[in-house]
Amino acid sequence: MKSEWTTKTVGELTSYISKGIPPKYTDKKSDTTIVVLNQKCNRDYKISYEQSRLHDTSLKKVPDDKMLKYGDVIINSTGTGTAGRIAQASDVTIPTTIDGHMIIMRPTEEIDFLYYGYALKSNQPQIESFAEGSTGQTEINRHRLLNELTITYPTNVNLQHHIAVILSVIDNKIELNNKINENLRLNAA
Repeated sequence: MKSEWTTKTVGELTSYISKGIPPKYTDKKSDTTIVVLNQKCNRDYKISYEQSRLHDTSLKKVPDDKMLKYGDVIINSTGTGTAGRIAQASDVTIPTTIDGHMIIMRPTEEIDFLYYGYALKSNQPQIESFAEGSTGQTEINRHRLLNELTITYPTNVNLQHHIAVILSVIDNKIELNNKINENLRLNAA
């Protein structure tokens, strides 16, 4: 598969970017609640629902575009030590949104969503450097994120997807090996 490569800013390759919602939290699960991810849910390039909370949509509606979709990239947008953490939604089986301390991003059709996610994750240190503000109140500068960060990619979308799938297979093998090692460690104790 031969392809030309090009480089564009993240802004040129992003079709949607938005902060999350200010939730109306509840502790009781019901027909009107959805899951809200927060900064604690975004670690090690993965989304975990363990620390998520519930939002009551009967008290405040959530726009459809702020509902998490398969392939969405989320970035922690605030907080010293947490701003800039990146994860990509790979399994959204229940209605989910993000709170106002996170950014949701979606690519244009020019770039494969999985490749887009890997490209952003590979630039996490630079994205973390876009956090500005006083101690404890740092926030990712979205202008810098969209205009200073670039992604180099093959113009052939099929090749982009092929590359991203290979990276995904490697990630899955690493995760499986980590689980096996943890199981061996626990059984040896």
